[in-house]
Amino acid sequence: MKIDFPLVRDHTFREYCLHCHAEAITWIVVDGRKCCTCASCGREAERAVVIDPRISWWTDADGEYWHESAGVFVRDRGGRFLFFQRTAFPYRLTVPAGHVESGEEPRCAAARELWEEVGMRGAEGDLRLVADEYLRGDVCRRGSDAHRWHAFLLEIDEHRESGVQGEVTVNEEGEAPVWLTLDQARSGRPTFAVERIIEQYSERLLAAVPRIAE
Repeated sequence: MKIDFPLVRDHTFREYCLHCHAEAITWIVVDGRKCCTCASCGREAERAVVIDPRISWWTDADGEYWHESAGVFVRDRGGRFLFFQRTAFPYRLTVPAGHVESGEEPRCAAARELWEEVGMRGAEGDLRLVADEYLRGDVCRRGSDAHRWHAFLLEIDEHRESGVQGEVTVNEEGEAPVWLTLDQARSGRPTFAVERIIEQYSERLLAAVPRIAE
């Protein structure tokens, strides 16, 4: 999305209506999905233009609004990965992921999102970088259509890290966690970024993770 309206650049948190650009946004839940409504124009939208000084964002020379994100592909010994359905836009299949905070290292962000979204502890040293891509077309509920995406791989021995018998508790922006092969995930309507990472980096995602001898 290109920012074609004046922004108040005072390093404060602001939310603008996608349609009329008024700062009159209220977030609501409709049929289990998070969306927003504008008190100024009265229209509903799946997302808003959110300017948050806490996260890494910028606009390029063409006015394109960019965010930086980090995500973790959690793989078990059977070659299956942890996915869940997003209940906030985009309403698709995803992996634990989120925005990189201002001044935060992507690896730290990935570990933080892993804990915040699915309650998994992953030591930063166990996260293996798979991809670092600038993705145009990767939309988010905060109004950006372009993200620099850092994808990491975490291999786990058993599912007990995520709860009894592999159960995973997802935060309020997700539901229905499931362990899938990459082929199964492709047919499950994944987010743009997840689909792109799988398409371009499946060999890295499935490669054996080197083990350091004790």
